[in-house]
Amino acid sequence: MPVYLFWGDEDFTLENEIKDIKDKVLKISDGNEISPLNYRCLDNPDFKTLIDALRCQPMMFGDVVYKIRADKYFLETTKKFKLDDKQTDEVIKAFEMVSERVHIILTCPIDKGDRKKPDSRKKIFKAVQKTGIIKEFTAFKAYEEYKILPVLKAMVQKAGLKGDSTVLTMIIRQTGPSLRDLNSALDKIKLLIHPDAVITKDVVEKLGGESRNIFLISDLILEGKFDKALFEISNLLNKSHYLEILAFLQSSFSKLLMTKVYSNSMSSFDIAKKTGQNEFVVKKSLEKLQGINTDELVTIKQNLTQAEYEIKSGIKEPMLAFANAFLSKDRGNL
Repeated sequence: MPVYLFWGDEDFTLENEIKDIKDKVLKISDGNEISPLNYRCLDNPDFKTLIDALRCQPMMFGDVVYKIRADKYFLETTKKFKLDDKQTDEVIKAFEMVSERVHIILTCPIDKGDRKKPDSRKKIFKAVQKTGIIKEFTAFKAYEEYKILPVLKAMVQKAGLKGDSTVLTMIIRQTGPSLRDLNSALDKIKLLIHPDAVITKDVVEKLGGESRNIFLISDLILEGKFDKALFEISNLLNKSHYLEILAFLQSSFSKLLMTKVYSNSMSSFDIAKKTGQNEFVVKKSLEKLQGINTDELVTIKQNLTQAEYEIKSGIKEPMLAFANAFLSKDRGNL
């Protein structure tokens, strides 16, 4: 049954999935226009309009793709919107009777950082789950560099470009984890290097970007440059939630600590496999950890945990807790 429910905070991938379905179903090629009879969009339609869409019957113009934003029907929300039992049964029956030539794409895009999700207790959710396809699109976090790298490699290949892991990691650190931003960066790079196809470090450096600062913070902490690290944290707090920064630092130093411990008995390949990291990332971490002992990493982790406790319990404001973690004399031997 061609009914889909797409939801999540990675809007770029979600939109591309819809485009792939649309191109395949409507057999769209570059330069061809889409007939409004074949591709229709609705934004949280009322009950009657939704039912009419689900009961749509294509005629002589080929298959139909309906993209229907349906937040109010599926998301957990405090807004007073509710289908009565009769309406719910009618929607469920309409899902079951959708024509094989009508493709219904229900979407619930979510703002990044928002914890809303489809209410799986609702009967209409269970109906889609039974007869259709439900897919979540989750945005990457800044600390998930090892997950972003293979995705970026595929994007680079699709763009007709080439670049090694070192260069692609630079792009991630320059641009941030957003796939939409990474795609825009690749478009800029393609223009900069045309007619060449190989991405170089010099080209990436020309892109600039502020997202790299969150990666810089952990490096500055390792180098003992705590005042500079706090300066970068202060800048990030103006546009990012403290939990995102803490999550990144906690994850980074957990992996650095594991990498350090395992380095005494494992190769970079085995460490990568054991910790779920990319081997290239492990090798770079081992370079940074030269001259850093295990006790120092443990102390940093403890200080970050204490800072998190102080912020969440309301004992200290985020910036003061971060400052106390790295500058206070009673916080370990940093």
